[in-house]
Amino acid sequence: MLRPYRFIVAVSVLIACTTHTIRPREVTAVGGGTAEVEALVRLALTLDAAGDRRADTLYAPDAVVVGNARIRLAAPRFAGIAIGAGRVTIRAANATVEGRVAWVLVDYGWVNPAERRAEVGRATLICERRGESWKIVHAHSSQPLPWEP
Repeated sequence: MLRPYRFIVAVSVLIACTTHTIRPREVTAVGGGTAEVEALVRLALTLDAAGDRRADTLYAPDAVVVGNARIRLAAPRFAGIAIGAGRVTIRAANATVEGRVAWVLVDYGWVNPAERRAEVGRATLICERRGESWKIVHAHSSQPLPWEP
């Protein structure tokens, strides 16, 4: 059996813990906002599909890139994209910038009309402001499973 003062202390602690209000932090951009980061991601996908080595300059030297559960060290880095005559279209992109870090969720499609082949994918990229430019430090992409809509 709780003594009255212990009961009062226990209830006071419980009330103090449950009445704390948490406010989200302000989202701010440093030296370029979401448009700059989205442009970086669009360029990365486009250059990747073309097999263009200039894509390498968009990534930090220590970047980790995963496509369909496999580490990717070179093009094609993104799931569903094959190097060659295909082209990439961005279906949706949503970027968030907070300080010197940004993350982008992008839905994309890759088509090769000559081969009558089309693929879709989704990627999450984490970018970091390094010096005067944004660099991709992590990218993870995957394709929907055949039974998913």
